[in-house]
Amino acid sequence: MAPRLRGGICAIVPLLLAGVACTGAATAAAAPSGSFASNDPLLNEIWQDSVRSAGDMLAPGPLTKDALGRPCAIDLPTVILDGTVRDRCPYIGDEAVIGLTLDSSKPHWDVQRAMLTWFGRHQHADGAIPASPLVNGQVVLIDYNAYWVLALYNYVLYSGDVRLARTLWPNLVKLLDGWYPAHTHDGLLVNDEGLGDYGFHRPGEVVAYYNAEYSLALERAAQLAGWLGEKHAQARWLARRRPIARAFTRVFWDAKAGAFVDTTADRATHPEDAQAFAILAGLATPAQATAALAYLGVHEWRGYGQTVTDTGSWDGPAVGTDVKDRVYPFITYFEVLARYAAGQPEIALQLIRREWGYMAKNGPATNRGTTWETIGPYGGGPVNVRQSWDAGWSSGAAPALTNYVLGILPTSPGFATFTVTPRQGDLAWARGSVVTPHGLLTVSWQRTDLGGIRLHVTAPPGTRWIRR
Repeated sequence: MAPRLRGGICAIVPLLLAGVACTGAATAAAAPSGSFASNDPLLNEIWQDSVRSAGDMLAPGPLTKDALGRPCAIDLPTVILDGTVRDRCPYIGDEAVIGLTLDSSKPHWDVQRAMLTWFGRHQHADGAIPASPLVNGQVVLIDYNAYWVLALYNYVLYSGDVRLARTLWPNLVKLLDGWYPAHTHDGLLVNDEGLGDYGFHRPGEVVAYYNAEYSLALERAAQLAGWLGEKHAQARWLARRRPIARAFTRVFWDAKAGAFVDTTADRATHPEDAQAFAILAGLATPAQATAALAYLGVHEWRGYGQTVTDTGSWDGPAVGTDVKDRVYPFITYFEVLARYAAGQPEIALQLIRREWGYMAKNGPATNRGTTWETIGPYGGGPVNVRQSWDAGWSSGAAPALTNYVLGILPTSPGFATFTVTPRQGDLAWARGSVVTPHGLLTVSWQRTDLGGIRLHVTAPPGTRWIRR
């Protein structure tokens, strides 16, 4: 059974915990902020650095050009950039992580709403979502379509703004029932237009990461449809996940390596994104998840983080060389989530300390306390000529710590219901808070001498806590 906290009234029932305390809290008059603290000073610094980088992405608009002088026109009073120096133009993939970091610290729901609306309103005629305002919104990245869906889902879940989902419903339908089916063959998404992705390019058209991410987007879109009462769309999108699930292991699983391959054309490469999204989309069996994460722990492990891939097949004119020795914290965030999903909280914390801790300890004096766009080969700085030491897409450590170490996850729009399930790993205690539309939700827990934890939750009226 579980403690239930509704409208500030708590009834405590037996738990496999040393103790539980619950109180209600009135909505604060001043705008509150989220927080995180634990007995590990490095994790505390990492959370703060991630939050700082996400906050740095909020910039006054309108924009007309990016840092290189290319057209990047977006006429909003405040915009969410991808980085402070590169490209200095919004990207929806970046916003999918930055939005969660803001939600874990200091939400800017008016800005997030305006940004999501901009991308929806500039949808292409074929249903594709532009990756960015860059070059009049003409650039489409194949994976960034799904990131718009994920960002919209997260925004509605945290803010409770179901009205925006209704406003953007025609755009969501056009994307999922127009663009995606036009690029789906035998149930799998095919990159038949040679579109780039977050890493610019990889060889092959049938890609594990694209299909796993598409499956996850269908699941999230179905949840949005359920909140809106759109039952037919919900059933249709859930049904479309089934052929992906039926084909995924057959097409992408490498039993000899114990990991998912990159593409049907490149079965020697086993990238981080394929393993992480296969697990998050529920396409990996528990045994496959364990094996795939173990593979990453051997082949993509570096002292400065988790590399994005394990072979040199991604090297090329667009990205340069030594990609297999580069770290993309944007993608490692999803590996962290996959490790929590697979029941590996200790390894998830180790990964956060290793990768985000490396950035915390090794940034230049002029950019200490921010998250880098990439960690270059052998632990060097960001690989771009205009080195991006402050990039919002790398800020995912903050929501990971809030959602899993504190254990706070909303389960219906605006925290009407939520769960608190701490994954303490090797920590002795943690405490923190999250801003909800109803007020501040705070959690603290501490290990006891008997091996349990003592948990205290203070929830605002209008919310209901269910511990699973």
